[in-house]
Amino acid sequence: MRDASFRSILAFVFFAYFPQTILAQSHDPSGVRTSLRDTDPVDVGTVISRGPGSVTVKNDLFTRAFRITAQTQVERVDHSQIQVGDLVAVRCHFDGEGDSIADSIEANVDRWEGVVMKILGDTVYIKFDPPAKGTAEVIIDGGTKFNYCASDDLKRDCTFGDLKIGRHLEAVGFVVGKSELHATSVLSIQRH
Repeated sequence: MRDASFRSILAFVFFAYFPQTILAQSHDPSGVRTSLRDTDPVDVGTVISRGPGSVTVKNDLFTRAFRITAQTQVERVDHSQIQVGDLVAVRCHFDGEGDSIADSIEANVDRWEGVVMKILGDTVYIKFDPPAKGTAEVIIDGGTKFNYCASDDLKRDCTFGDLKIGRHLEAVGFVVGKSELHATSVLSIQRH
């Protein structure tokens, strides 16, 4: 998934991945937050600048600066700081002056899907669905959440045991290399 189609897919993933109530705005006059709410808006885009207490994100609709506080939760696989060029999803709220306060920032998140070619330990090798080309590794660990599984029981969530060669995998997670995704959620496993 690359560039323009990547942004479309990333936006879709976050609006499909998070509850639809994210479109509502929450107001907290103090600007200090102790927990995240499903009503907090989520903005997706590319980091174009990073300051000591802020990050500026740009997408096709806007460029917005988000203030980073001690309460901001930053999720990144290598636990390093947010960098210019990162693709991010920012969950935020607005203070009494209308400034955007970042409650959480997830960096380098993507949605990958393809046919399972091989499984070795906790690594699933997939061949991307067209129009994307190539293969990739999807790392699944104890923290990966499993969702829908196309099977005889449509109400059952998938498990690692449902991953079989030839099945179709759709996962969301952190991009940790050119062709490696650390899955935070398996969205579906289906017979191909």
